Amino acid sequence: MAKIPGCDVGPCLKVEPELMRVVHDALQVKDGKKEAIATKKAQLATFRIESSRQSISPTAGSGRGSTATRSSSYFVPRTTPGAQPSIRSSVKKREKKEADKVMAKCLYWSDLPLSITRNNPFWQPMCDAIAIVSPGYRSATYEELRGPLLQGEKKDINSRLAELKQSWEVTGCTIMSDGWTDRKGRTLLNFLVHCPKGSMFIKSVDALAHVKDASLLCELLSGFIEEIGLPNVVQIITDNAINYVAAGKMLMERHRLLFWTPCAAHCIDLMLEDIAKLSFVKEVIDRAKSIPKFIYNHAFILNLMRRCTKNKELQRSAITRFATNFITLQSLLKCQFELKQMFVYDEWRDCRYSRREDGKAIARLVYLDSFWEGMEEVCSISEPLVKVLRLVDGDKPTMPYLYEAMDRAKEAIRSYYVGKGTPGFHR
Repeated sequence: MAKIPGCDVGPCLKVEPELMRVVHDALQVKDGKKEAIATKKAQLATFRIESSRQSISPTAGSGRGSTATRSSSYFVPRTTPGAQPSIRSSVKKREKKEADKVMAKCLYWSDLPLSITRNNPFWQPMCDAIAIVSPGYRSATYEELRGPLLQGEKKDINSRLAELKQSWEVTGCTIMSDGWTDRKGRTLLNFLVHCPKGSMFIKSVDALAHVKDASLLCELLSGFIEEIGLPNVVQIITDNAINYVAAGKMLMERHRLLFWTPCAAHCIDLMLEDIAKLSFVKEVIDRAKSIPKFIYNHAFILNLMRRCTKNKELQRSAITRFATNFITLQSLLKCQFELKQMFVYDEWRDCRYSRREDGKAIARLVYLDSFWEGMEEVCSISEPLVKVLRLVDGDKPTMPYLYEAMDRAKEAIRSYYVGKGTPGFHR
């Protein structure tokens, strides 16, 4: 169909030019993949040969070293392109299956997240490096991991940091500050620097004596800016708390070429906090939070709920994030039918919780139509902002999409109230 000569097949005379072009491009892509695989195999083979040569002792007169040298010249490495495999393909499949089982056992036994195989950029390179080494590879010991290998990794990170510092002088950089509280109650402030070549964590300081005072916080941020180099800093990004806003304004007055920008995720989180303070929204949230609290505090009711929802869990509110309140509402709204069904089961009617006042109150609330109508209203006005929060709270740059996402969220909230009156009309 591509009309390529020399393939022992005659050209198709009925093929259209457009289809011929598509088939020709597909064959080129396939050939490109084959060349890339062959190149990778050649590189692995070269690395294996060099590693084996370095591991052989060069001492003259050593029979063991000379034997290893002679054997390496007689046998073709396994990863050489075109070399005949030493075992059959069916045996290779069986060995791969066994290797996968051992790898899975290692992950399960260590309680490591399975997403490490997909999200960790060093997972497949690690497997490739192990495959290059001959059978019988012994992993690094505990002492090696905490000693020379750790120091080598530190050296590599310092080299990476030096490379980024050179780019700061050309492209400029952004300072990102993130505060958090550890288990000991210390208020720590992390400092990161971002540039087009990547982001790097620089240091963390105990800022308990600084965060409450905008002037002291400004001095702390200004000192870090001087450490990075004032001509290299384009902007600084912090939370949108009152003390950080005041410190940011002080920094811009002190350094005229510096821009202070609030964190987009924190701004949207504060928007959701303000929405949650509305009287009708606060009423819906308080009533809705009582349902999962009652269910999860009693094992019998929790088991009954999981049977009705087919092991679906209800999202419970957290303390630190205001968005979890609205996520809880969305979770309850999705399980509305199952929750109503749960309170008509004979198991519920026969249990002692159905005769208690709190159990009766929850059952009445679940069957109250105005409660679900109010929850639907709150979810409809909060879900657009929750989607934007998920967009900006990731690891990828989202600023090119933020303004469009906010416009769509505003339009979605506005369109919900068209012809329905003022907010809170379901109360």
